[in-house]
Amino acid sequence: MSQPEQQQIDSWIKMALDGLARTEEDFKSGFYEEEEDISIQSVHVGTALLYAILARARFLNGDPIAEVRTEFATAARYILKSFTMAYDEKDPDYQGEKADWVEVGETIALDGFNFALMAADFTLTEELAGWFRDPPDGVCMDIEVNRYAHALKHALLGGWRQARELLTTQRDTYLGRPSKRNDYRKNYYTMSIALLGIVNRDAALFNKGLQMQLEFYQGDAQGELKDTDEEFICDYAVALANLGLRHGLTVTVEHDTLPQGLMI
Repeated sequence: MSQPEQQQIDSWIKMALDGLARTEEDFKSGFYEEEEDISIQSVHVGTALLYAILARARFLNGDPIAEVRTEFATAARYILKSFTMAYDEKDPDYQGEKADWVEVGETIALDGFNFALMAADFTLTEELAGWFRDPPDGVCMDIEVNRYAHALKHALLGGWRQARELLTTQRDTYLGRPSKRNDYRKNYYTMSIALLGIVNRDAALFNKGLQMQLEFYQGDAQGELKDTDEEFICDYAVALANLGLRHGLTVTVEHDTLPQGLMI
């Protein structure tokens, strides 16, 4: 795999650790309690993203994989906290109708699923999947994003029929009007093909989808994500690879942004 310069890795680790220390200080000082415009759920999601940066950077730094996976698991747990604050009446910080529904949206859930799968913590993955749902305010993301998020949720919980129906609809709808450029529709199509391969226990389809996602991701890796930790690791591909491996499939695709060391 291609490797960033050590100076870059060190800067990402420092940035993540500094951000986490700042967040902890703000909690202790009561800053977030005074700021009505900042939801605690958004703080937890932000903390999750910092732990994910730390995890990627530590992997690129050559740190022990067990420690890297611990950071990814911590990231996933902060995402989980946002969901339990919204939906779990037993959570001491339960928000009910005051919940910040943006922070339990589809892409937030997908980040959480990815982090838990990259941590190879399948119990945590299932727990998070159990809390994901369309928010009560009825505001959902584009149908391609929503459909994929629900399909992955069902797959993680063993709901193969529901996942297959959603993914088949996703595939057929996209092929009826394929994108002419690398847009979000094409992105979610590639991941849906990989996930459909997992659901159908079809290794060829699974690897085809992984390859398409990795090729699509290169546009981001060399574009808006260049010179970041995400330039070197495709979270979605690693997460799907681990899910496929978990269910007995073999990963035959090789790519710089799908590091062997992150796969189970």
